[in-house]
Amino acid sequence: MQRWLYGELRASILSGRIKAGQRLPSSRELARQQGISRGTVLSVYEQLAAEGYLAGTTGSGTTVACTLPAVAPAPEQPATAAEPRGQQRLSWQGERLAASPFPVFEAATPLRTFRANQPDLHAFPVAIWHKLQLRCSKATDPKAMGYGEAAGLRSLRQAIADHLRYSQRIVCRTEQVMILGSAQQGLDLCARLLLDPGDSVLVEDPGYPGASHVFGLTGAKVIGMPVDHYGMKTEPALPVTPDMRLAYVTAAHQSPLGGVMPIERRLALLAWAEACNATIIEDDYDSEYRFKGTPLSALKSLDQGERVIYMGTFSKLLYPSLRLAYLVVPDGLVDAFASAISLTCRHVSRFQQEVLSLFIAEGHFARHLRHMRLLYGERAEIFQQACQAHLQGLVSVPPITTGLDATAFLPERANDLEVANLLGNQGIEARPLSFYRVKQMPAPGLVLGFSAFDGDAIRAGVAAMGQALERCLK
Repeated sequence: MQRWLYGELRASILSGRIKAGQRLPSSRELARQQGISRGTVLSVYEQLAAEGYLAGTTGSGTTVACTLPAVAPAPEQPATAAEPRGQQRLSWQGERLAASPFPVFEAATPLRTFRANQPDLHAFPVAIWHKLQLRCSKATDPKAMGYGEAAGLRSLRQAIADHLRYSQRIVCRTEQVMILGSAQQGLDLCARLLLDPGDSVLVEDPGYPGASHVFGLTGAKVIGMPVDHYGMKTEPALPVTPDMRLAYVTAAHQSPLGGVMPIERRLALLAWAEACNATIIEDDYDSEYRFKGTPLSALKSLDQGERVIYMGTFSKLLYPSLRLAYLVVPDGLVDAFASAISLTCRHVSRFQQEVLSLFIAEGHFARHLRHMRLLYGERAEIFQQACQAHLQGLVSVPPITTGLDATAFLPERANDLEVANLLGNQGIEARPLSFYRVKQMPAPGLVLGFSAFDGDAIRAGVAAMGQALERCLK
């Protein structure tokens, strides 16, 4: 009752129905009118007076504060005739932020074959993770409940540095590792720290749209560089101009075509960065899942001039809602990145960092990667066999060597967006290659995720897709 009366009086004052200087009924009279206790009315009057809405003087009763600005009451209109309120204006950056290419809440739709970029969450060792969480919870004390280091928990940064040393041949100090909430946060920080309006940044075309959109927010000129089955082309030579500041590549597994950048292109890209005094962001989002042989050494491992920022995420390696990723930055950028993290988000969850640190240090991470590499490799083989059986003559699927997805090229005159929509109506999820375009329209094709589905689901999904494609491509 007290909350109701407070809300009614406050709303009446703000709307102008009760004007500044107008006297209110005495607490005794208002209590009698509403059939409530006088104490309730007194409490409401006291709260409104404390907030500056009311003024009370001895002998004059309680009045609406005269210092409040006059408010014209809104004209009453029938509910059916009410006009929509005007939208708030967005800034130049706001307009672009509001045009995200990604779903706001992907989990709202059920998982369907063949959604891209999906790890198999059922294969994650949940029991082990829960035990580590319990251990970290019991060890929590006041010292661990305050703010932490902006760059991240030192034990986790050391564990990541050790892992990269043997898995990617990257030699780095603990201080160079920055723990973030996501790869997108890493791209955002790189864009803010390294790009000014008018600067130029090279990206793969087709390539990851989350990078080109973020770079564009700074007012930089985003230049799409042609891509083939070996990644970003370096012939003809990359442009060397004073405005070149950044290049973004997925060297180990190009997104979305899946190629691996050969050594001559890697060296050419490093030489370009030296010539332009530019920085390269190497996004190594799923190279750990290489099915034949060991994972390739990172571009960062060849970096002698401190030109490469290496970026990794645990969203695909463990599970997406963990929200932990990292950057390995050159020594000269360590302080700048740590300061930027402190300013923009302070630091990410210390508790999750502690759990992940134990998960890596005790060998669970390495075992999980080995298990998932075998599992995804088996599913990639099943997917390819199913495509040969049901999609022959409809699409072309290059060999799958790495990652969670496959690229299927459609006939030359096909419209991949229309095909994806038609498949969606049949319960099959496919992402068109045109989704990844920067400037040039790529060859028509589909990105199909196989990693989150068992063999039976893959075979059934490919068979259904074959039937749908036969109808829509004729």
